[in-house]
Amino acid sequence: MQNLTYFDDPDRLDRRRVLRLIAGLSSGALLAGCGGGGAGGGDDPVASPPVAAPPSAAQPAPVASPAHPLNLPLTLAYLGGQYFSYAARGTSLPGVLTGGGASAVTGARRLDFSDSSVARLAADMADDKAAHITALRGQIGATAPAQPAIDLSASAGGPFSLAAQRAGIVSTGQSFDPYADETHFLIGALLLENAVAATYRRLLMVEQDAASGVIVAGHLADSIYHGGVIRALLADRAAATPDVDAMLTRIGTMLAALDGTAGSDQILPGGDANSSNLLDAEGRPIPFTRTDRQVLSALYLSSAGPGGFLPQGVPGIA
Repeated sequence: MQNLTYFDDPDRLDRRRVLRLIAGLSSGALLAGCGGGGAGGGDDPVASPPVAAPPSAAQPAPVASPAHPLNLPLTLAYLGGQYFSYAARGTSLPGVLTGGGASAVTGARRLDFSDSSVARLAADMADDKAAHITALRGQIGATAPAQPAIDLSASAGGPFSLAAQRAGIVSTGQSFDPYADETHFLIGALLLENAVAATYRRLLMVEQDAASGVIVAGHLADSIYHGGVIRALLADRAAATPDVDAMLTRIGTMLAALDGTAGSDQILPGGDANSSNLLDAEGRPIPFTRTDRQVLSALYLSSAGPGGFLPQGVPGIA
């Protein structure tokens, strides 16, 4: 199939009109939940942003500011961006985005999609993550951390397989390959994206800098969209295949154990057989919150320290 390139997919335009309206909501509206909508203006498509060089990209490897609240969202954007970029195109994010001295991505590869809609979603999300990285690095400034080491391998000892083993999806020593097909890919995406909106919502509640708050509010809206689409596509597959439904339930239990929330990571099963949790919510139409430590425990696949998807940890955080 033809490779999609950054910011050139015409199918993105209608969706970006919706995101423009969502991002225009006040932070108070986002925290209060989903309300009745007003009409947006015009039918002109929203132009996709170019991949811009982050500030000080030509400088030596920057050292992260431990106190900067956007360091973790930047790492999440690196992680998700590389997963979607490799799956959709078989290539890394552009080096200008990942910073001088960026560490390597290991084990990722292109997926031979049979479902063009999921293929377009992967390319779209890679583009969105690239835009997030540009905005976050620009806001953090010269101390923005370069990309840390990222492990996206499908081997039996890789993080996707270790997560699947811990959840009871595969047996100990067996592999879980997120590049095998669309369902595996979406489960892999869920593992990486599950707490992104939760991270942004926590930041929105405490961020005092106005410029950072604008970025956080916009990225929160985008992350809610990402998570909802992933869950909706998985819900379709779970409805048709009981094994998929069982896998998602086990993943939710595992993530709740890792982040210490004792069962509050809702995945798909709703209150009865006729409902599904398509939003990552705690009984309300807003995203749940997670502390930095809870998010990192889920990505490290351990509360003891670095490992899993981020084998050397996160600069400026842990």
